[in-house]
Amino acid sequence: MSESDGYHVVGGGIVGAAIAYHLSERTDDPIHVYEKGSLADETTSKSFAFFGFYGDETQYRMKRYAIEQYNEFMADPRASPGYVATGRLDVATTTDGADALRTNVEERGDRLADARGKDADTSPVDYLPSDELGSSMFLPFLDTDHVEAGVYRPNVGYLTPVEFALEYVERARENGVTFHEQTEITDLHVEDETLVGLSVDGEFHPAEAVVAAAGPWNQQVAEMAGVDIPVKHTLAPVLELEPSDPLGYTLPWITHHESGFTIRRDPDGTVMMTHHPVGGYDDATEYDPDAWDDTVPDEIRERGLETLYSLLPDVESFDVVDERVGIRSSTPDRNPVVGWTRVEGFSIAAYSTSGIQLAPASGKVVAAQLLDDDPTSYYEPLSIARFDGYVDWR
Repeated sequence: MSESDGYHVVGGGIVGAAIAYHLSERTDDPIHVYEKGSLADETTSKSFAFFGFYGDETQYRMKRYAIEQYNEFMADPRASPGYVATGRLDVATTTDGADALRTNVEERGDRLADARGKDADTSPVDYLPSDELGSSMFLPFLDTDHVEAGVYRPNVGYLTPVEFALEYVERARENGVTFHEQTEITDLHVEDETLVGLSVDGEFHPAEAVVAAAGPWNQQVAEMAGVDIPVKHTLAPVLELEPSDPLGYTLPWITHHESGFTIRRDPDGTVMMTHHPVGGYDDATEYDPDAWDDTVPDEIRERGLETLYSLLPDVESFDVVDERVGIRSSTPDRNPVVGWTRVEGFSIAAYSTSGIQLAPASGKVVAAQLLDDDPTSYYEPLSIARFDGYVDWR
């Protein structure tokens, strides 16, 4: 690789590819993306890739942009991106959990009543107490005696994550972006609080800017620049399950409010399960992503299957046919950290899950900041400076 200033993105998953694509749409300067393994083969490939309009106003705005771009890509694909509609059903099995679901829906209604313009989440949502679930939805599998209440969002589904990442890769390549696989960033070079270059496999290259979009490796990349980021980790385990007898019906995406376990049924009949700690950032810690293999911890596996059987008691058994473990990032307020840091020339794109949903808008923000010096209308809710003790170079 020849020396060049240009723009350098660390991480070849969907976030890094989306940032590179948005930069390449705006500039002819050299753009390089570095992936320590294979493109879209780490965090992106282990994602459940759900897409739906939930979260705060910032996430809703970001998702509007994403869905517009994803629709454009699917209409004229370079790779093979896809989407499966499932709907989402949040269920609670305690009175407190049911109260929390109802309160969330009521507060959402209050926000809608006060909202103005297109930035309000107007997607349909229904709160259903247990005695209405069985008469409002086709749920032959769900133990409605065990479930106290549910919240249903029909406009939810999941994307094919690797294919969408490769869609960005192919479009970025058409624009001249260079992708480097099996390539490691070994150092970032900072002088007087300004990034001047990076070392790629030990070789120095000058840089106009570096963007860390490396998922759970973001902390390691940021440390090279002497930057601390407000991000911790949780495990993102995935169990692929096969029912002993084929299910004669589909499943929506089902999330158990009290435990944080989520299940879905894929078109081939397999049932996928993952887990998200309900405490979020408070329950998070920090993991070395290179130290984890794809074995789901026994305690998570056992609790997950117990939860599954409690919700679907008529299913005789599930066999675990595959499993994997990703490392999920987590921020204090559940919104991503996107943009400038205190070191001029070093930017970050770190998430609290939802990276696939928010990657397109993040690419737009990063491109505007680096190429136009424009903070964008997302600055306050996405900037690292929103957290106490953190600043950016601006």
